[in-house]
Amino acid sequence: MRASSNVFVTREWQSAIGNPGARLRFLFLPTREASDRHAAYHQHLVRAEILLARIAAARTAGLRAVAPALDDADEARATVKPPRDLFAATTLEYRRWYAPDGTARAQPLTREALADLLVADGLTPREALSRAAHRSHALAAADQAWLIGRRNLPVQQRPLNGREFRDLVAAIDGAWQAPSGAADVARHNRRLALRVATSLAGMLDEHVAPPFRVEALNDAFSERLLAHLRQSIDAFRQADAVCAVLLAGPKAWFAAKAARMRVEHQVALVLSTRAQPAWSSPQIGSERPAGVRRVALG
Repeated sequence: MRASSNVFVTREWQSAIGNPGARLRFLFLPTREASDRHAAYHQHLVRAEILLARIAAARTAGLRAVAPALDDADEARATVKPPRDLFAATTLEYRRWYAPDGTARAQPLTREALADLLVADGLTPREALSRAAHRSHALAAADQAWLIGRRNLPVQQRPLNGREFRDLVAAIDGAWQAPSGAADVARHNRRLALRVATSLAGMLDEHVAPPFRVEALNDAFSERLLAHLRQSIDAFRQADAVCAVLLAGPKAWFAAKAARMRVEHQVALVLSTRAQPAWSSPQIGSERPAGVRRVALG
């Protein structure tokens, strides 16, 4: 943090949210002691900067930057091998981690790979996938690869899992609550908080309930998420048409259609969440400082 004789000082961080070269600045108030009344507010800003820098690094590396549905427990299930004698050899958890001869697998089977084993045992594909999903801790292949890759990165470059996504949400909520008497700081940091909330929603490919305590941030998040998912549906419809024109085959067509239907379901979830009054959801607070409009602040 750079000392200044002005009312506030600034920190800078380079973000890959939107334009990779853009510089976004939170405004910091002068702090003289650890017990200063501004110190708690600054902790929110610093935490937000650290996590946003990790998002920037992940996006620069071409990685999915945020996965709100994947938590620390999911990472452990994808990377921490249980003892061989913890499960009977007939259980799905044993088969996920160990081959029929008892040798440990280098990585656990994904949900799809485990379902393939069950199909070979005589189950239908639908039943096999259902059992793999509900009777084991197997993860989807894309999620497992993301978690394993994330674990192998330096901490400062790791994309955010669900716990860290919630930490960032809490930090952005805190950044909104600027101390009284700092109108310029509040106006600037709230504009940046709205921008971050909007950008986060644009990175998601699934429904996430409005996560913020501040209503204006939830509004920005939900609007962007809905628009992003609708854009995804349009892209899948174009893929359907391409599959038909190129005669890619029924398997490719059904895969594209299933993906589109999944996103349409996510859109329905977003719309159903927006239809609920704010007081009906424990995740949505009613915090809106006096005089603050629902739209971006000016």
